[in-house]
Amino acid sequence: MEKDFHFYVTYALANKAGFSNDDSYIIAYSSQYVDDNNESQYPRKDGPPQFPFGIKVDGGFFRPIMTQSMSVKSLVYEIQKFVYVPFHFLPGDNNQPINGGYNKYATTPDSQNARKLLKTAFATRDLYRIGIAVHTFADTWSHQNFTGYEEDWNSVFHWRNPFRALTPNIGHADVGHLPDEISATWNDYRLDKPHRKRNNHKTALQACKRIFQELRTARKGDTYWTYVEKDFRRIINSEDYDDRVNKVKEVLDKPDLSYKRDLWVDEAVKDREGEALEASANFENTHWHKFQLAARAHLAMVMDMLKGY
Repeated sequence: MEKDFHFYVTYALANKAGFSNDDSYIIAYSSQYVDDNNESQYPRKDGPPQFPFGIKVDGGFFRPIMTQSMSVKSLVYEIQKFVYVPFHFLPGDNNQPINGGYNKYATTPDSQNARKLLKTAFATRDLYRIGIAVHTFADTWSHQNFTGYEEDWNSVFHWRNPFRALTPNIGHADVGHLPDEISATWNDYRLDKPHRKRNNHKTALQACKRIFQELRTARKGDTYWTYVEKDFRRIINSEDYDDRVNKVKEVLDKPDLSYKRDLWVDEAVKDREGEALEASANFENTHWHKFQLAARAHLAMVMDMLKGY
């Protein structure tokens, strides 16, 4: 999924499910920030961006964790294991055969692992943790049948187009952004013909329904999916990204709803282009710090969950 879903649609789902405007914003921002909490936030005056090893705070350093990587670091096994798998390609129920085989690390929509992750987040009442879990839960639909590791299992086009041979088989890299674009229809050539065609409008609407149901149950809201399905069907079936964002704003009557990628990190970290990063005033109470703590807890739970894999 892209920002139109992870932030805008997620905000609408939380709000319609009974969360306040402020709480919906934190959930939605956290959901989208999973994709933006990467090296690009820390440009360097000399050399390529680098994720910080630590933020200087009184008495020591606070070390953030990455929840996304958009660089050649994606080729590193540890990035695949500790970033892609727990936050974007959660292993599912191992029920989709490809070329006669199964892969226990393949992502499954609405899997038992994803449900457990989301329900645990709700139990903490930590809005940042909920937003992160909602992101991972949503990605089980868009990333279905792919894994977060570099392996032949993820190869969709290589055998059909030798010019794509340089693309690493990590996640859905072989098909670019197609799985994340809600308005796209594409073919997953790894699957047999009856299951090959992927209509992302249909997939995203399924994700909407389940996320809304989980949010409404957690919030003990009195609005059911049947009451809001028409609005979300209209949002999801929009012509493109911009049209979808505008429809969310119309449905919620919030024309000023927006996401600013650097808002939270700017409040927490001084001089992000410098070599020695320092915490801003009131660091521990910033959204960024709270997001980092929630991401740590999310990662720890997934690693524990996958011990038997």
